[in-house]
Amino acid sequence: MSVRVERVRGQIRKELAALLQNGEVHDPRVSLSMISITDVTLSRDLQHAVIFFTAMGQELAKVQEGLNRASGFMRARVGRNLRLRLAPELRFQPDFSLSRADHIEQLLRTVHIPPVTEEGRVPEELSFDR
Repeated sequence: MSVRVERVRGQIRKELAALLQNGEVHDPRVSLSMISITDVTLSRDLQHAVIFFTAMGQELAKVQEGLNRASGFMRARVGRNLRLRLAPELRFQPDFSLSRADHIEQLLRTVHIPPVTEEGRVPEELSFDR
């Protein structure tokens, strides 16, 4: 990815986080939730951005609906504040990576790994090769 795309991507993330933190989005589905922008993907032509978020306080689907409804306002603010000739179209998607990581961690905790002897073997009473 080009340096410019990476730079604009980071600036969009910061700008959106500031808009949400300062309460400038007045939709109750958004304003009553604690929202974190976790990632931004941006097309090479800077025309389309997918914003990944997590939220606490309301259902993710309702928050997503509110964010997508306010995307025109946020797009205008991003374009003006970043001085972009054409602001990218913003589409919001819930970020499930944290819950997936938590689920995988819980699964790994349930796995029983038998102890290994000094010779590098599994003790005979714990072996599956009986």
